[in-house]
Amino acid sequence: MGNNTRRLLCVEDHIETCQLITSTLRDFEVVSVTTKSAALERVRSGRFDLIVVDYYLPDGTGEELCKHIRIFDKRTPILFITGSDDFTETRSRTIGGQGMIKKGRPTFVTELRARASELS
Repeated sequence: MGNNTRRLLCVEDHIETCQLITSTLRDFEVVSVTTKSAALERVRSGRFDLIVVDYYLPDGTGEELCKHIRIFDKRTPILFITGSDDFTETRSRTIGGQGMIKKGRPTFVTELRARASELS
């Protein structure tokens, strides 16, 4: 991969989760934002190799964010992370995402590493 560091946008209102993602995915430059509106601004102004988004955000949902991003960016992989039982892998794919990882599972870090390397 050379000097081309991959960039990841972490859209999550719990800072600890973004810190966990940053320490787990050390080969990514992680940019963290806490709201849907900040994420849209970042995606429009910079290139990312992967977007990791929480389902519930202070100003909307990850689903709304994904739909907005897909209007102008069909390519960047979007991976949902959520503790909710209401959002599924199937729903994620239906709206243009690449899947979903459940927060709080003992396998979260392992799943995150595997998905990040396969998607980016």
